Amino acid sequence: METKNEIFSTRDLYLAATLVTLKFRMTGVDYSIEGSKNHPVGYFKFEETAELLDTKDRFMQGLLEIEPKTFVTNLKSLKSEIVNIQQNPHMRR
Repeated sequence: METKNEIFSTRDLYLAATLVTLKFRMTGVDYSIEGSKNHPVGYFKFEETAELLDTKDRFMQGLLEIEPKTFVTNLKSLKSEIVNIQQNPHMRR
């Protein structure tokens, strides 16, 4: 019997950077143009696990501690990825 992995998707850049910093593997990124100023918004996808959902809950409650330099590096990297996808849509992850 084949099991289908559920995907957790978030547009929260800070949550996504936190998950990457905590070594959750990102499975892909989608983006859409939203708002009156046509800003690109990334949707960061991860394999949904109980550990990831627990980490998300702890993030929302302000109960996580992470290494700040790695977090900032990951945050900048995710922002760059969205800009890159917008400029090169055929290179989508």
